[in-house]
Amino acid sequence: MVSPSFSKLFIFLLITRAICCCLGQGGGDGGAMVRCIQSERRALLAIISNRSTNGLSGEGFSSWTGDDCCRWKGVTCDNATDRITELDLSFSQLVGQIPESLGNDLAHLVSLNLSYNDISGRIPESLGKLVRLQEVRLSDNHISGQIPETIGNLQNLRVLHLEHNSITGQIPRTMGDLCNLTELDLSSNNITGRIPESLGKLVKLQEVRLFDNLISGQIPETIGNLPNLRVMHLEGNSITGQIPRTMGDLCNLTELDLSSNNITGRIPESLGKLVKLQEVRLSDNLISGQIPETIGNWNLPNLRVLHLEGNSITGQIPRTMGDMCNLTELYLSHNKIYGELADLLDGLSSCAQGASLSSLNVEGNNLSGRIPTSLSKLSQIQNLYLSSNSFQGDVTGAHFSNLTNLYLLDISNNSLNVMLPTDWIPPFNNVLYISMSFCRLPAFPNWIRNQTSLQFLYLSSVGMSGNLPVWFSDLELITVFLDSNNLTGPLPQLGSIISWINLSNNSFVGPIPLTVNHDSYLYFLSLSHNKLNGSIPSSICNLTALLALELSDNNLTGEFPNCSNSSPNDLVYVHLNNNKLSGRFPSFLKHCGKLTILDMGQNRFSGEIPTWVVSYEFLMILRLSSNSFTGAIPVIANHSFLRVLDLSSNSLSGEVPSSLRNLTSIIERTNTSFPFGNDGYAESILITIKELTIEYPFSVLYLLASIDLSNNDLSGEIPTELTDLLGLTALNLSRNHITGKIPEKIGSLTQLESLDLSWNSLAGEIPSGISELHFLSHLNLSYNDLSGRIPTGTQLSTLNDSSIYAGNRGLCGMPLPQCRDVSSEAPSDAGDKENGDKIEKIFQIISIILGFVVGFWAYVGTIFMKQNLRVALFRSIDRSIDWIYVQLALKYGRLKSKWQRT
Repeated sequence: MVSPSFSKLFIFLLITRAICCCLGQGGGDGGAMVRCIQSERRALLAIISNRSTNGLSGEGFSSWTGDDCCRWKGVTCDNATDRITELDLSFSQLVGQIPESLGNDLAHLVSLNLSYNDISGRIPESLGKLVRLQEVRLSDNHISGQIPETIGNLQNLRVLHLEHNSITGQIPRTMGDLCNLTELDLSSNNITGRIPESLGKLVKLQEVRLFDNLISGQIPETIGNLPNLRVMHLEGNSITGQIPRTMGDLCNLTELDLSSNNITGRIPESLGKLVKLQEVRLSDNLISGQIPETIGNWNLPNLRVLHLEGNSITGQIPRTMGDMCNLTELYLSHNKIYGELADLLDGLSSCAQGASLSSLNVEGNNLSGRIPTSLSKLSQIQNLYLSSNSFQGDVTGAHFSNLTNLYLLDISNNSLNVMLPTDWIPPFNNVLYISMSFCRLPAFPNWIRNQTSLQFLYLSSVGMSGNLPVWFSDLELITVFLDSNNLTGPLPQLGSIISWINLSNNSFVGPIPLTVNHDSYLYFLSLSHNKLNGSIPSSICNLTALLALELSDNNLTGEFPNCSNSSPNDLVYVHLNNNKLSGRFPSFLKHCGKLTILDMGQNRFSGEIPTWVVSYEFLMILRLSSNSFTGAIPVIANHSFLRVLDLSSNSLSGEVPSSLRNLTSIIERTNTSFPFGNDGYAESILITIKELTIEYPFSVLYLLASIDLSNNDLSGEIPTELTDLLGLTALNLSRNHITGKIPEKIGSLTQLESLDLSWNSLAGEIPSGISELHFLSHLNLSYNDLSGRIPTGTQLSTLNDSSIYAGNRGLCGMPLPQCRDVSSEAPSDAGDKENGDKIEKIFQIISIILGFVVGFWAYVGTIFMKQNLRVALFRSIDRSIDWIYVQLALKYGRLKSKWQRT
């Protein structure tokens, strides 16, 4: 039994202990004992204040009152020395910059955590003075500038987290002096330069994360000097060179991620020595060569994740990979791997405890052969991607017999025959995604009816025929692609929850059964190339989220619904061409500010083209051909995207607008891409060039720049501003009433491939600059009033077709008959030389005659003027005659004597 005196003593001791505890933990109120060092208290208040201009400020520091700073929020003091050792102000909505005073007044700080705030500015140099620091966490702020060199002074630092900031510059070499560092995270910044070799000195380092930066250069060989490294993440940089062989010395490495870089070369065989490896990600690089045989179960028994997709890996899948029974993810897609899957699947199916593989992705390779039925033994498979290879043969129920966990299935773009009976019941019922496009599937599969979780269905170009089943409308699909088949009958009811519908290129008949409410999330509707009739349902106005509307090549009639209360104002692509739609221009399109392609050609629309049609900021293609539009062509303001303008075959009047010069995307020769991308939208558009109407896929439309105003009632002259469109590839103004001359600067359109000005009233000569159009492959100037000589040139000589110039009576020259006055209009060099020689001979003859006349009369005149000369002359003549007579008489006498002797 306890005595009363002892009980009183025990109670007294308890009260005394309680009083001591209260005094030891009390604040500055009521005379309680203060533990905080006042100089450090003042330092904290200088660093963080609601009124601070040079330091940090924030909310939620109401507890920072009184003299005992050790009781303040986020502050921890040493029990023995009362010095501040830890400062944790994470998630405190701090703004401003970290002041330099931080490193001057808190010399005993061991841990600093300012992460998850809005801190900006640089990391202060004075941080290097806090040599007792073991942990620094400044992640998830807006810190900029370089990491200070003084960081290397923190010899006791074990953890450095600076991720998710805007830090620039290179990793300082002094970071290699942090000999006790175990965790380094600089990810998601703007760090540049190489990985310093000095990091190889951090022998205690266990985790390094440098991903999502701008780091370049090679991985240093010294990285192999880190025996304790467990995690290395360098993905999302611009690292080049090969994976160093020394990486095989990282004997404790469990995670390696080098994906999304520019790494080249082969996968080093030394990776096979890393027996603790669990995850390897080398995807999206430039790695080549074969997968080394060392990557297999015997070398890497713990490997669970292997991602090698998006490289240039060749060869076959090593047989040793069939022994990797613990592998859960294998991604080899988009490489150049060939061979068959038999060794891999047969090996994995032989695992004693069953294979762990849940995701297999080999799409986009050169694999061939049959898909082995051993696939069915991989009972853990959830995601199976075999698309875009050269697999062939039949796919039967035996391939899926044990795949109860199948969630994603893609065997599209192969030469496979899906031979599943109509009464087949699959072992899986929770599949989300099925793609069998471009395989062979004779009829719509009945087994899909039991897939209650199915949301994505792709059966394009599989050869299906017949009607869709009645229960198809009960499927709660998000995306359905059944295009390019032989499906017939009426369209199914298009549910309001479906986001993407493509039933184009079939033979569906009847009206469009579209019943949707204002909450519809339909983004893409393609029913083109069918046999649909009737009018466009007014419920289409409720598709407020619609981006693409494709109803072309049907038999639709009537006017477009008047969407007055609600309308699809986010439309980007609209194709209504090749129908029998009528009425005026749909007014709701005025509010579609993102419209990129508008094709209403080959219909019966009438009235004037609204001026706002050419004001769409992002419009690239406007095709209104073969309708009954009247009035003038609207004035075009500055337009940065419009590259195809087709208003042909209407009843438009007025002049060709000079405002066409405002098509800046054609003037600047820019290869404009789609402003909103195409989001998988793979349709095409009809464009008439070179008198041929061709379907151009979207992938090449940015290369075209075409203007077609043909077959209207346009008049006036061709505006000279058209010659400023330096990137124009096709121009058609034919079959109008255009007068005047062809612009002299037509030769400046150096990209022009097709030019048609036929059936107008153009006059004058063909400009010589037309011979400078070196890409011109189609030219038609027929049936105008052109005259003069046809220009010659290298490119025009290939267009040796007289029909190009037919109906122009005043034209001559190749390929038409030669002009008659060739010599006078264009004398040759030889003709000039011949004319010059004739003139020279005439001058020579004239000079000789003049010389003779002048000499003769100068001599004769002198004789007549002087008598003594005249007497001497005649005497000399008499003596000459006498001498001649004597000589002749002597000769005659000798000849006569000879005749008499004979």
